[in-house]
Amino acid sequence: GGALIRPDVRYREWVYVGTPLTPNALNPPEAPFPEFHNVYIHPDDFDHWKNTGTFPDGTVIVKELVLVGATNAVSGNGYFQGEFSGLEITIKDSERFKDEPGYWAYFSYGHSYPLADTSEAFPTAACNACHEASAADDFVFTQFYPVLRAAKAARGGRVLNTESEEHQNLASLMMDKTADITQPTADTPIIESAIPTEVGELFKYLQEATYKQFTAKESSNHPSLGPHTKVGLPVRVFLDPKMDASLKADEATHPEGAGIVKEMYDADGNLQGWAVMVKTAADSEAGKGWFWYEITSTTDGSSPVAAGNGVPLCSGCHTIGKDFVLTKYPLQ
Repeated sequence: GGALIRPDVRYREWVYVGTPLTPNALNPPEAPFPEFHNVYIHPDDFDHWKNTGTFPDGTVIVKELVLVGATNAVSGNGYFQGEFSGLEITIKDSERFKDEPGYWAYFSYGHSYPLADTSEAFPTAACNACHEASAADDFVFTQFYPVLRAAKAARGGRVLNTESEEHQNLASLMMDKTADITQPTADTPIIESAIPTEVGELFKYLQEATYKQFTAKESSNHPSLGPHTKVGLPVRVFLDPKMDASLKADEATHPEGAGIVKEMYDADGNLQGWAVMVKTAADSEAGKGWFWYEITSTTDGSSPVAAGNGVPLCSGCHTIGKDFVLTKYPLQ
C-alpha cells in the first residue's frame, strides 16, 4: 500500500486506447462519471498485451478526465472535449497489492483542479468489485476499447521484461509506504454543527440516536453501493438541516457545519455501526475540510475505523461526489 505521487503529463505520450463517455444527458438526472475518460497505457505494457493477451505485473493505466465542452461544431451536434478536470491511475502489482483482487489498485487525484499531489488506493470494494464482475479481461474493460481488442487478436508485440529498471521505476511511481489511509491528515477545528465532531461526544450522540430527529432521512434501509462494512449490506442515510438545504438547492459546494449520518446494518438487519461526515470549513481542500468518522460497533466507541479530518480512506472514495457527497437527492 501507500501513497502514490501524481506523475507528470508525459503519460499523454503513451499508447492511447480510447475515450469512454457516459454523459448526464443519457443518465438523468446525473451520471456518476459524466466526463470524457482519455485512457493511456504504457507502451511496454501494451506490447506485452499484444503478444500474450495478458497484462503484466507492473502494468500502469492512466485515465485522464476531461469535461464535456461544446455540444455542436462545424461537423454537427455531439459531445466535444472541454477542459481537463481530473486524473486516475490503476496499477497491477502482485507485491504491493497482493491482497487486492487481481493485484490491481486504483487511485484518484480528484475530479477538479487543482489536483491532489498524492493519492491513496481506493478500498477494495470501491472499484475492484465492479471491475471483477464486469470487465472482459483481467479487471480491464477491454470490451470498450477496440485498440486493446484488436491488439489482442493480432498478437504481434514483444514480451515485456518486467525486471527492467525502466519498468520497475515506472511501477513504483515513488510509492510512499509510510502512509496510513485510516489516519487524519488535518486537524479538526471547533465549529458549530448539528452533528458533533468530538469523537467521544459523537459516539454518545449516535448511541442515543439523536440524528433520528432530522426530518430529511431515507424512508428505509437499502443496499450500500459503497464499501461501508461491505458493499450490498443495508444502510440508511440521515441529513442534517444544512446538508438537506444544500442538496435541495443543488449547491456546488456545501456549507460549513453540514453533515450526514449513515446507519450501517448487517445482513440480518441489525444495526452494527455508523458512518459520519461533517464539513468543517468552507474549502473542502481535497477532503481535509471534512470530518470523517466510521465505527463498526454500537456499544464500544474506542476503536473507530476512521475519525478526523482528511482521512484518505474516506476522502478517496468520496472525491467523485459533488463536494465529496455521494448521497442521491431527493432521498428515496
